Amino acid sequence: MPRLPFGRRAGFSFVAAGGALVLALTVAAPASGSYGSVTVTLGTPLMTAQRVTIKDPVDNHCYTVKELFPDAPEGSTFSSVSNNATTPINAYEGDACSGAATAASPMGYGMFHSGAPIRSIKILPGPSIPTMPTNFTTPPA
Repeated sequence: MPRLPFGRRAGFSFVAAGGALVLALTVAAPASGSYGSVTVTLGTPLMTAQRVTIKDPVDNHCYTVKELFPDAPEGSTFSSVSNNATTPINAYEGDACSGAATAASPMGYGMFHSGAPIRSIKILPGPSIPTMPTNFTTPPA
């Protein structure tokens, strides 16, 4: 069997390495399309108020006061919501994301909402943004 010229052999290696990289990128994407965080504050917007940060929130999930603050007194509300995730969110005065949203349009990345009594927030589905893998493997020579 004749040997291939060096240029053709190098081309095959390049294609194999590229295929491995594409596979690594597709495997690294999590199930949720949201990246980043959403921070909610319980009760009054004081510096000492309890805060919870939801890391990489789940799309289409409704987060309630009781879910995030299980020990909160009955009737408690979020005093503020800060969206630093890649997907928009809606805030609701009703429990379990019921009723109309408190704002006319969903809160996008970097937006902050306060002033209305918020009892639940819903993470809306957004575009899936692939992430780069943090561990790279070298393909065999």
